[in-house]
Amino acid sequence: MEPRKVIGSVDTGEFLVAVAASLGFLLSLGSQELKWDWVAAFLVGGLIAAPVAAWLVRLVPPRVLGSAVGGVIVVTNVRTLLDSDWAGVPGTAAACVYVALYALWAAALAYSVRAHLGERTARAAAAEEERRPVAAR
Repeated sequence: MEPRKVIGSVDTGEFLVAVAASLGFLLSLGSQELKWDWVAAFLVGGLIAAPVAAWLVRLVPPRVLGSAVGGVIVVTNVRTLLDSDWAGVPGTAAACVYVALYALWAAALAYSVRAHLGERTARAAAAEEERRPVAAR
């Protein structure tokens, strides 16, 4: 499945979950413990981020987008695991893991960009070849 469709589907699912969770919290807690400045900040952030994300998903090639989003997911989850009570990784070891992880992520992004550019060059060459007259081939 194309990364654009996956991201759109996930965003739609997240929206529905956020609406259901918000309604649940509002109905069970009421407005007594809500900090409305935080609520407003989240709403404004979402209103700004949604069109930017839609524009970026349309602009960035699927291969590069997959590497970028995959890297964000892995880095976020590794950070959560390293900081957990279960793993309890000390600071120096965690820093080494982060350096290796970021290097691997950068390599994956570089590979994706390079592969995309190679495919784009090959498509352009094939299109140019088709435009030539038959006698010139």
